[in-house]
Amino acid sequence: MIKLLLEPVNLLILDEPTNHLDMKTKDILKQALADYDGTLIVVSHDRDFLDGLVTKVYEFGHKKVTEHLCGIYEFLEKKKMASLQELEKK
Repeated sequence: MIKLLLEPVNLLILDEPTNHLDMKTKDILKQALADYDGTLIVVSHDRDFLDGLVTKVYEFGHKKVTEHLCGIYEFLEKKKMASLQELEKK
């Protein structure tokens, strides 16, 4: 991660970017990120915000990382879950 930050790359890392935003501001942010021409890493439990924005989901758990090549709703359907908070219970 440090090496990436030292190189001239288009990389944004966002941790729960929608926590204190109203609906209009969330929509503006989502559109700006969709238009962003670079790599985007988003940590979020806001599935509506992630919908249409992400093409990969990384699942961290049981001492491993699993890559899922799909959107957020496909990931939840595959896991038979209604929300991302259910992952925390497992």
